[in-house]
Amino acid sequence: MNEIAKKVMKLSDEELGKIAGGVSANYIVALDVLDGKYGNGEERVKKLKAAGYDYETIQRLVNGLSKGYGRVAIDVIDGKYGNGEARVKALKAAGYDATLVQDMVNEILK
Repeated sequence: MNEIAKKVMKLSDEELGKIAGGVSANYIVALDVLDGKYGNGEERVKKLKAAGYDYETIQRLVNGLSKGYGRVAIDVIDGKYGNGEARVKALKAAGYDATLVQDMVNEILK
């Protein structure tokens, strides 16, 4: 599991409570994928589908987490990047893919 995923997993109950009551099942599964619980390649695809998850959704989250976007998404939820177009500009200025960050925020808040 990468360092960002570890930090997200170590959030206190209070911090998770601030994020709309916790994180989504897809987000938790993405963290499990990073931890190696679903294998790699075709094995991962089969295990995720067998467990009822959409592979593409989970893999998109895994890719974002592996790039450090988990913490950025939480910072967005905490208001550290502003709102609307100001948020998009701030994220782009910081070198992030604003669409991927927003996807992760949406997933966390499900």
